[in-house]
Amino acid sequence: MFKSFVYITVLYFVLSHAVVQIQAQHLNQYAYHPQSVKHVFLPKAFGEASFKVLNGKGEEVLVSETPKAKAWEFSGTEVTYADVTEVSADGSYRLLVDGMKHVIDFKIDNKAYNRLGTDLLKSYYMARATEPILEKHAGIYARQAGHPDDKVKIHTSAAGKNRPAESTISSPGGWYDAGDYGKYIVNSGITTYTLLHLYELFPEHLKTVNTNIPESSDKTADILNEILVNLRWMLSMQDPNDGGVYHKLTTKSFCGMIMPHKDTGDRYVVMKTTAATCDFAAVMSKAARILKHENKGLQSLAQQCIKAAERAWEWTLANPNIMYVQPEDITTGQYDDKNIADEKFWAATELFLATGKKAYKKEINFEEQKFMRPEWRRVNTLGLLSLMADNTYGSKLNKQQAQQRIIKLANKLYRHYNESAYKISINKFPWGSNGEVMNDGMLLINAYVMRGDDKYLHAADACISYVLGANPLNKCFVTGYGTNRVMFLHDRRCDADGIEAPIPGLLSGGPTNTVQNDCGSEIYGTKLPAMSYVDKVCSYSTNEVAINWNSPAIFTVLALDAIYSNKNNK
Repeated sequence: MFKSFVYITVLYFVLSHAVVQIQAQHLNQYAYHPQSVKHVFLPKAFGEASFKVLNGKGEEVLVSETPKAKAWEFSGTEVTYADVTEVSADGSYRLLVDGMKHVIDFKIDNKAYNRLGTDLLKSYYMARATEPILEKHAGIYARQAGHPDDKVKIHTSAAGKNRPAESTISSPGGWYDAGDYGKYIVNSGITTYTLLHLYELFPEHLKTVNTNIPESSDKTADILNEILVNLRWMLSMQDPNDGGVYHKLTTKSFCGMIMPHKDTGDRYVVMKTTAATCDFAAVMSKAARILKHENKGLQSLAQQCIKAAERAWEWTLANPNIMYVQPEDITTGQYDDKNIADEKFWAATELFLATGKKAYKKEINFEEQKFMRPEWRRVNTLGLLSLMADNTYGSKLNKQQAQQRIIKLANKLYRHYNESAYKISINKFPWGSNGEVMNDGMLLINAYVMRGDDKYLHAADACISYVLGANPLNKCFVTGYGTNRVMFLHDRRCDADGIEAPIPGLLSGGPTNTVQNDCGSEIYGTKLPAMSYVDKVCSYSTNEVAINWNSPAIFTVLALDAIYSNKNNK
């Protein structure tokens, strides 16, 4: 009788892979890491229900029960979950819930985060301006070079004595910012910092991550080579005459949905701003600290970076409140920020850590700052992360103050995670909500690095599962992954290349109800923030991509991969 039952169970498991899956369950559609917390979310009707998990041989490996269902105000739904964390061996599994007519398949894979993180990082190669994207590195997504940016015009708003309006400069390279072909210092700032900080914390692990880029054969880590592409572009955005930094490099208006090489309009550098110059100073200082430990060529670049950073700071002292104001003839992205106290804190912190000079240290005033999850207009927390990680000039007192504030933020995020029906830290849905989720992951991992408390890892890991499908939309927001994956990004390359599937490794912005006039409110059909999303090209508010959303995703995924690998080796 027992043998017959096992045989029937195995046969059912094999044959029923053809069973049509429904969207009643929300889970990581790609693969859980063996060490992950693993939740499969289910409708209210399955609260306090028994469930079991079968392995690929049809063997029962877990029997448990779901908790009582709980409401999530952001989705307007009530859900429960099956906690399958106890299942940890690599393989394919099947979840059977009492009363549910459908089975739920999921996977566990020790290499899942390494592959996912590699694709997320590879997206920056795919976003390089100026150079061709080669078939041997990009496959079907190879494309011609676009935007040489060797004759970029000085916009009237950026003109000065030595660089008059309509004169030209060379500013090639860097990454396209988002779904458009602009290059923006403010957004490049937090993006480049996030990747630098990841490398600073986990250098040995990152040296093993191969993204198959043109520089992969040299002795420098691929992530660092990719950072250098944007760092060198950023250096070209500083006016050598006064140290100020241009806010952005774009055409006067967005082009249509065309490939980069077809966008041949004049490109301009626009305004110098205090925010851009502070962000520049911060990133160059961080880069200088890291590059000085690399090969001789990069050590020379480190010296160039710190000189550029100090010149930028001098400009900010002379121009402390130059805010970005969009010129009448420019309609591209603004990245305007009306409060730049956080940028100054960040820049001063990074400059102090790079130089040890008291002039910068005295500008580090914790009490004047309100620290929050980082994003492009809130960057002071990045200074805390650098103080936490540094072991050179950062005083013990400053380091303690930074750590206390990071832990306070992380504990708040953990409470949100623990209390949320969907086990996720986010409780607001602004534009780029998925980027916010992943920045939570980055903060939580930094808290783990300090304290070694696994609760922070659990909450950070949940951020990954959320964007991979464990959300009320049952949507995998990373291109190339999941069964119900995002397909129709607001991205000019993906829309114009004639290829059905978008470039893999791109994180969609995610749900928000802040703007619904891009596609029309009737398309969204709801004002519930966690449900306000459509997978359509028209939805720049919910389905665009951006370098500053991918970077914390890379941080969270590859940092967890590094941490889990280290735990395995102990």
